[in-house]
Amino acid sequence: MSLCRDLREDQPQLKYPLHDFLAAVAETAPADTTDIESIVDCSYELTIKKLKTLRSLGIIKSSRVGPAYQWKLDQLAIDHNSSGEVDVDQQEVVCLLIETIDGIASDLCQRTSLTGEIPTRHQQWLSDRNMDDSQRSKEILSRTCIFDFYLKSALYSLHKPEHEELEELSVDSDFQARFAEAERITQDKGFELSVPANLIVELTETEIQTVLALRSALGAVSHPAESLSMVYERLFVQEDRRDLGQFATPNYISNILAKWAIDDADDIVLDPGVGAGMLSSAAISEKLRQGANKPLQDIRANDIDELSVSMAAVSLKLVDGPGSPVLEKGNFLDFTAHDWTESGRVQTETVDAVVANPPYSRSQALEPDLKANANQTVSRETGIDFHGKSPLYVYFIAHAAQFVAEGGRLAFIIPSGFMKTEFGVPFKQYLLNRFQIDAIVQLDEDENTFRGVRTTATLVFLEYKQAPEDHETTFINLPKWPDIDNINELLNIDFPDDPEEDGYRVDLLQRLLSPEDDWQHYFSPTEMDEIKGLGEFRDIAQIKRGIATGNNDLFCLNEADLEEHNIPDRFLQPIIKSAQDIPGYEITKQDWEEWRAKGKDVWLLYAYENGKKLVDRDLLDEYLSYAEEAFDTDRELFDRRNPWYCVDQRDPAPILAKYMSRTGSQFIYNGANVRTLNNFHNIDPNFEPDEQSVKALLAYLNSNIVRKEISKVSRSYSGLEKIELGALKSAPVIDPRELEVSVVDRLAALFDKLEKRERSDGDVEGIREDIDDTLRDILDFSVESDASAVED
Repeated sequence: MSLCRDLREDQPQLKYPLHDFLAAVAETAPADTTDIESIVDCSYELTIKKLKTLRSLGIIKSSRVGPAYQWKLDQLAIDHNSSGEVDVDQQEVVCLLIETIDGIASDLCQRTSLTGEIPTRHQQWLSDRNMDDSQRSKEILSRTCIFDFYLKSALYSLHKPEHEELEELSVDSDFQARFAEAERITQDKGFELSVPANLIVELTETEIQTVLALRSALGAVSHPAESLSMVYERLFVQEDRRDLGQFATPNYISNILAKWAIDDADDIVLDPGVGAGMLSSAAISEKLRQGANKPLQDIRANDIDELSVSMAAVSLKLVDGPGSPVLEKGNFLDFTAHDWTESGRVQTETVDAVVANPPYSRSQALEPDLKANANQTVSRETGIDFHGKSPLYVYFIAHAAQFVAEGGRLAFIIPSGFMKTEFGVPFKQYLLNRFQIDAIVQLDEDENTFRGVRTTATLVFLEYKQAPEDHETTFINLPKWPDIDNINELLNIDFPDDPEEDGYRVDLLQRLLSPEDDWQHYFSPTEMDEIKGLGEFRDIAQIKRGIATGNNDLFCLNEADLEEHNIPDRFLQPIIKSAQDIPGYEITKQDWEEWRAKGKDVWLLYAYENGKKLVDRDLLDEYLSYAEEAFDTDRELFDRRNPWYCVDQRDPAPILAKYMSRTGSQFIYNGANVRTLNNFHNIDPNFEPDEQSVKALLAYLNSNIVRKEISKVSRSYSGLEKIELGALKSAPVIDPRELEVSVVDRLAALFDKLEKRERSDGDVEGIREDIDDTLRDILDFSVESDASAVED
């Protein structure tokens, strides 16, 4: 029972597992119930119950001999339509498979081939998998043999109804020949035997009968891929699987990835590193839901491990019977998506979707030759020079993209290390350049996403196309998996503004993301005390909305209005009415004069004299009387003002921020000293604002670093980013007074360049990057260096 001790998290260890009763039947068949009761040493009632359970699974059968039952093994094929009809817990079936396979394997270890020195062929097989541990080599070989025999036998029984030429398997069969013939007929690579499978010839008749009888157990489980992965994980300990990077994807994650990636019932789906077939099974189920007729044949999958290929073949066949998937054994990076010709590359076959849990092997675990070949292959395909410390999953994702049709979808579950470490910089650059990154969802390490493995897993949702300028990438941090059915529900989760809650989401314009930044920063609000040199905006400036007039047509005037009406100059103030009129990052007096000459509304009716409201309206009576007849003045805002024609008092602020923008936050230098309407926020530093300090602050505010911070607290409405006043007040900012003069001057000069370039050709990204680099020198926003990098 040791292999199953952790299978039931909240249930006591089974005292009488099904395996004990199966073993007793196999040893003594045909056996009476009382014989089994005596062998297992339990009550008659429990014996009958367990034997009937095995019978319901199709593993044993019974006959009446007088008043008593006699029991023997049943070697019928799997009934893959029986899933859910048998009332047996999945863990109980898994334990039965594990303990039966392990029991037969333990006896096989004592047979001739494994009692002396291990044959060279077997030693090489173990060495290729980094499993050549002399103390456990025989155990690994014998377990592989029995598990492989079981998988091929199960797969054979699933294909037989479609192919009359396949004969029934029996103890006298030449299994290697039968499986080779089945592969030829069905074109199912799941029949390809492992090297240790040649030990089948040393099995006893009873052991063969037991394995064949055990096949039908899989027909009773609702998630065969999950069941087989649980068997695999316990037969081969984590250390054996780690070098292959093998960790099974949970069902709930497989379903989310498949539902998102598959857009049409006819989609061709690629699953590199298929494992037991968890993701491919979910993909078939989703295709069936969408109306596909033969989805099994639309699966393209591979794995470097022959046992995984066979597990996937069995699992997928149980989910959808007819036909065979396209399965291949081998290193995925060796499979070619393009033929190379004199004129360049030609894609040989495209797929519509990729779902993958790529191997998690760390850079250190990769053989130098394998690492060099992977880097060379993928760098040539992508044009990106990937970091030498890149783990295997980086190469898998980049290589998988070569198979995808334009507009296809890719959904992965990978470790989160790429977001914060130096090896992730070129990888993130590749993602930004080539994909529309729809969402990145981080799962809490304590969720134990992979059984027995503590790692922070991340779901990545990509579309193989260029992201439009206004595309937003969603970052979500999940403290626990929610009760959801699809990705849309996941992306629409609203987390409470509660500091005690770990859940968090933010939507950021993809074009603002930088590969140099630590993307982990986007999974939580920015904590000021965590970044030296930052404070809240409200600490260094007064921030207010611009003037709400209640009726801009009444209060905003042009030169023609002034000629028509008698309004004294002292009640007129220069204003910027529309944010779209601003040609750069500064409003100059020349800009304002040009707007004035074009007949734009550049004056604000500002009924104040000597800083006080104009209570006596006689001086403005002509225009106000006209306004009361021409405009609707019966408004709530007017009613709250006394008198109604006096708007809120505001002095011009040196820094303006657009309230809503389609291109992300933008901060403007108010060189023309104009007032604004409430489509701007007005920012007035608490200190004496000399021009250099203001421009240095503006350079910081218009950096990509800050634009992303602002996006984290902004709302999006029909493609427009709306910056609320409270969010702006709490935004993290530098205090120019705390910076060295040389830094202030450098930032101010960069702002001048930003303004000049925006007015000339609008290509400001290079200057933004220069600003970002300057800020990274004084703030801790960058990824970890090689020395501190930790790979997941």
